Amino acid sequence: MISSCYGIKAEHYPELSPIQIVTQSDTINADLGVKLHYEGIAVASSLPVTYEWAYGLPAANTTVEQHQFSSRTILDTESPNIDYTFTHLGSYILRLKVDNGQSIAYKFFRLNVNSGLDEGVAILDNDASGNSSIRFLKTLTAEEKIRGAQELYSVQPTEGIKNGKQLYMSSYKLSGSTKDEAAFVIATDDADGTMYLFESRTMELVRSDVMSAWGTSFSSFSGEYGGAHDFGVFFNSTDGRVFRFDLVLGYLNDIANFPEGLTHAYLARNRSSATGATTNYPFFFGEDVVATRTTVSSGVKVYEQEGFKVVNMGMSRTWGDVYPLYVLLQSKTDPRSYRIQRANRISGGTTTWATVKDENDKEVLYHYDFTSSNLKMDSESKVVNTKRSNDVYYTYENAIYRWSLSAPPATAPTISLPAGEQIRDIAVNYMGRSAARDGQDPGEDLLYILTYNPGRSGDKKGSLYIYRFSDDTLVRAIEGIADNPVSVVYKYRVS
Repeated sequence: MISSCYGIKAEHYPELSPIQIVTQSDTINADLGVKLHYEGIAVASSLPVTYEWAYGLPAANTTVEQHQFSSRTILDTESPNIDYTFTHLGSYILRLKVDNGQSIAYKFFRLNVNSGLDEGVAILDNDASGNSSIRFLKTLTAEEKIRGAQELYSVQPTEGIKNGKQLYMSSYKLSGSTKDEAAFVIATDDADGTMYLFESRTMELVRSDVMSAWGTSFSSFSGEYGGAHDFGVFFNSTDGRVFRFDLVLGYLNDIANFPEGLTHAYLARNRSSATGATTNYPFFFGEDVVATRTTVSSGVKVYEQEGFKVVNMGMSRTWGDVYPLYVLLQSKTDPRSYRIQRANRISGGTTTWATVKDENDKEVLYHYDFTSSNLKMDSESKVVNTKRSNDVYYTYENAIYRWSLSAPPATAPTISLPAGEQIRDIAVNYMGRSAARDGQDPGEDLLYILTYNPGRSGDKKGSLYIYRFSDDTLVRAIEGIADNPVSVVYKYRVS
């Protein structure tokens, strides 16, 4: 083959005229039903060029950044600008093709067609009369920051919501689905104990149901489970029962085979590997027992330890095929004596506490015993985890502490808030996608701390403090953001 090219002169094969495309950003945002006028492209070519814009959903089991269309629509434009009205919400592949007759160049973008409030921090707030609304701190794109776009909104998802108590946003995908099937829920403590299900992209009301028919009221959300055609979020009631709120149809049912007295709920967020999908497992506990349900069809699993009562628990964010829940126990006879035990949840298996082998190669119960006269954790502590650290973060009084799970909880706070601030709730920017487009692990780099200060002047006594997990430093304090806030979640963008 080398000899066949001998004698061919380079001037017979001149270099093709190149094309250079320069853009301001790889992400373009459009509002649903509003014409997008985009002029962010600069093209350099020594020859005249033609333009073709196309957009479409990514192929099954691929991401927008992999640039594989399932199908595409050609926009009616022959210029570097876009004047087009997008009519379907979601995240799409947007492709520009530039042709000068000798060369062809492509540029790919992520096109987000937004309802307006697609990603950011959602705070459930109640005014002095108990009227509920959402304070929404929008996560701005680079373009929005440059132009000084509005960041803080007050949203009324539907009229008449009273005495809001807690927010929940699901992460579950229906079996076989290629898109997010997230749901957004508001639980209340109104006269009927109304629970509201919303479509997370548009915040349109899907359906509501009431707790009053069950003779009890809502206490706290836990995690979720689902099957091929349905999924729901589990929660406990003020009398220690467990219920499930269907996140497709919006109806309630009780789960009667849980033990009684489950006074606290814990959302155990875990993924089986660094690239595996995340599941929000529902765990509940009372003074004497921990209980969970591992799948829709499986029975309830119960953990008990004679002579000890449950203080609280934490789940490792990433683990292998067993999902260790670390449970902090306190001796019933000696209040200064504590124990940490690990609960193995093996799919399809039976309930077990973790074991280790002793010096005689015999399986014995894993536990770590210690004493403390001033433990900085109790059953009211709110616990979250993050992919940025192997520890969990939790609340105690007006501070945030870290717990490495296999050792005693910290005695000194990691984050101390200003005097007078009472912590109402904490959240992680779970499934936030801003970092993903930089080739990093998406989200979970920020901790959101929602507070209430009765001594703050004015009507708005609620604030939001944002800290970075990598060094536990304050990123931002937004004071006086809400009247009487009760719950915070990170509302991630849904494809």
